[in-house]
Amino acid sequence: MTGDRAPSSPMQAMAMDSFAGPQAIRARALPVPVPGPGEALVQIAAVGVNPADWKACAGFLPFLPQAFLPLIPGFDGAGTVVATGEGVEGLEPGARVGFMSALPLGRGGTWGDYAICLAAQAVALPDSLSFVEAATIPVPGISAREALLAQGQLQPCERVLINGGSGGTGLWAIQIARECGAQIAATAGPANQDLLTSLGVACPIDYRQEDVAQKVASWAPGGVDLLLDTVGQGSLADPAALIRPGGRYVAIETMLPNEALPDADSFAAKGIRAIRASASFESAPAHLAALVAATAQGRMTPPPLETLPLSEAAAAMARVREGHVRGKIILVTDHQAASTAATMKDPA
Repeated sequence: MTGDRAPSSPMQAMAMDSFAGPQAIRARALPVPVPGPGEALVQIAAVGVNPADWKACAGFLPFLPQAFLPLIPGFDGAGTVVATGEGVEGLEPGARVGFMSALPLGRGGTWGDYAICLAAQAVALPDSLSFVEAATIPVPGISAREALLAQGQLQPCERVLINGGSGGTGLWAIQIARECGAQIAATAGPANQDLLTSLGVACPIDYRQEDVAQKVASWAPGGVDLLLDTVGQGSLADPAALIRPGGRYVAIETMLPNEALPDADSFAAKGIRAIRASASFESAPAHLAALVAATAQGRMTPPPLETLPLSEAAAAMARVREGHVRGKIILVTDHQAASTAATMKDPA
């Protein structure tokens, strides 16, 4: 292991001893992980709270067996590299990075003072992008980009409907579609219609007070070219009716038990291609690098966010599980909070 900033144990982390949901999350003192070959140790500054986190804590994810307990949740994060393992090149201690965690590989998540990052997953962050802003990107941004561009093959001037436009994934999807040159419709509750409009959505739809099918039909009489469903769970009564013949339906993988794609016969009757999309370790770094660059250059903006201390992880996870969070909840470590306070006290 290289790096003179490697910490001594223990570290503070939010961890769980059972798959009993958010109530199983507790503050714990745990050993600082040691980076192995091809890995880096990152001092965490900020992490996102994603739907995948509560699903992990509820035991819905088969790639997280009992053997991984006690388990530190957290699928993404942003922070500073403090040490690297054998064979790591081009990633030095002191580097500011955003990344997808190695949690699916049994190396622990990001909800602690330190976390393991596969060196190949680390994406350099420009100084103009704060750790909190960077933490809004990985899971939702990568998922949206994979779904729209890699799987959905969205093209300029096509019409796309984004179901769930005010959530973390939906807000990145809107901006990705906008940059692609597509025309956008998106659903959200009444309190978020202004947010959709501000991001360039041509057809904002209040799913609580408007008939989604009628609104889409008036905007795209033949149906949309692509429907991106970030919500699932039967939130759209008849997705096929909203899509043109030969169009595409892309559903973000919900990882919920028994979650199925809508009626295959209705898709087949119209020649609609139905796709279930999820990001992979192989595609994640390129997606994240593109999103970081677009955000740093001002072409995209982080979603509305709320910051909470890492110690409130269980409450934050419960809120995300309930749904209807506007934008993104970001958890900030004590180290980052202290660093921010010191900077505000002495800007020089």
